[in-house]
Amino acid sequence: MQLFLLKNKNFLLNVFPILFFLLFSSVSNAQVGINTIAPNSTLEVNGSVSQKVTAITATTTLDATYNTIVCNNTSAITVNLPTVASSACDGRIYTIKKGMNSTNDITIDGNSSETIDGAITFVLSDVQGAITIASDGTEWKIIGNHLSPYPMGEVSYFSTAGTTVTISSQTTDGGLTNMVSCGPATAFSGMPMDFDNGGSNNGTLRYIGRTPRLCHIACTISVSPATANDEFIFGVAKNGSVYVSSKIIQRMGATTDAQSTAMHVVIPLNYGDYLNLYVGNMIAGRNVLVKSLNLFALGM
Repeated sequence: MQLFLLKNKNFLLNVFPILFFLLFSSVSNAQVGINTIAPNSTLEVNGSVSQKVTAITATTTLDATYNTIVCNNTSAITVNLPTVASSACDGRIYTIKKGMNSTNDITIDGNSSETIDGAITFVLSDVQGAITIASDGTEWKIIGNHLSPYPMGEVSYFSTAGTTVTISSQTTDGGLTNMVSCGPATAFSGMPMDFDNGGSNNGTLRYIGRTPRLCHIACTISVSPATANDEFIFGVAKNGSVYVSSKIIQRMGATTDAQSTAMHVVIPLNYGDYLNLYVGNMIAGRNVLVKSLNLFALGM
């Protein structure tokens, strides 16, 4: 019996330092592992992480119960942030996202005069856009900003008979004046939250995205002259003004010929800016017949 007790006593004496060492090591390192016994970071999760997602449709004030907010608003709303004063929410992170069908602005507003990266408010305009912010105890910092996928749209037209574009006056100054819009009955296709036809199917491609974009514009055409051997200037116009860098000169042959050409240009677009193909006759005030037109824009 004494031998048994002695052995148990020796066992405890040997084990206790080991347990103490392990406990001290765990406390001093302060590392937590979930689904792992050997965490290499302060917190290591060996598996998936679930965070709360809340959908809102109206103006909302955030608190500690929110994490990811999806805005499905049908009118403009405001997302009010809690105060960061007195370390009220140091390190707190919110992600605020515009829903698929949300076409109205979402204003993210700091408490009182508190700022978001130095600004009093931040506006989410693009459909599917998102922002992630974190509190540093002084203001909210933007740590992630997602714009919607590359916006694109086009208008197109094709007819073997063609559409006559009336040119009443000769352009004698390299296409600065007496340029007219080519307006056949075009069809629109693209991302309806970013582009449309400007209200009419007349060769217009309008940008309606809320975020300014630098856009690659491509335009292809097939045309025939109303009078043989005429020489034309073609160019892409923004809001009625032809971009010089898009201009090309096309010398025509017989009226029965159809010639094709293409233009490429980079144009910055803001909300409401619209594009058209313009043409001018360098020989005289004579018409041109448009048989095909494709005007395409890709935002970057």
